[in-house]
Amino acid sequence: MRFVTPLALAGALAVASSSAMAAQDHWSLGAQAGTTGLGGSVSWRFSDYFALTAGYSGYTYDDLDRTVDDVDYEGDIDSDIYSLKLDYFPWAGGFFLSGGLVRPDVKLNATGTPSNFELSNYGLPDDAAYLDGKAELSDGVQPYLGLGWRTSNREGLGFYAEAGAFWIDPTVDLEAKGSAVNNQVAQAALQPYVDQEEEEVKDELNKYNVYPVAVIGIEYTF
Repeated sequence: MRFVTPLALAGALAVASSSAMAAQDHWSLGAQAGTTGLGGSVSWRFSDYFALTAGYSGYTYDDLDRTVDDVDYEGDIDSDIYSLKLDYFPWAGGFFLSGGLVRPDVKLNATGTPSNFELSNYGLPDDAAYLDGKAELSDGVQPYLGLGWRTSNREGLGFYAEAGAFWIDPTVDLEAKGSAVNNQVAQAALQPYVDQEEEEVKDELNKYNVYPVAVIGIEYTF
């Protein structure tokens, strides 16, 4: 009986060793493009079924042109999005489910021209006031869910694609600017208008409460 335990332990170690050899880990470096902009990712597939993936995407868009509640906005968007996710490969192949955290730093800067506020009622020209707007889609870390396909189970050049979404909680700050703010009567009338428009813009940004993610990229797995 005294030989049974050592033999069983040796057998268990042999099985564990062979399993570890069969499930070697891989590192993948990727470049991607999609709804979050241009960026890249580093993925560590530490078993057949799991991987840790860190990513970054960003873009700058200078031609923002949008109308909200009869106010025409022009401006730009500056986006930097960081992510850390755990990918689960249920069949030890390319298909995966992903969950993790995203740190979106997406800022909007815009100038709005109100077309439904009659400055002429206060003896002022139509261009005597404009709205200076700043918005941010999120001010903290947000949860992320997604699914996709990744060829990180084999070495060499491959591709990946992913679709998902993360939650947003936008903040908006609008301020009246221009010569009209020096007119006390016009300024008193402008402030409630600006406050209401601020809520309209926030409702527009928060309409779906999520930011859609769709990316495709190439990667090399070591």
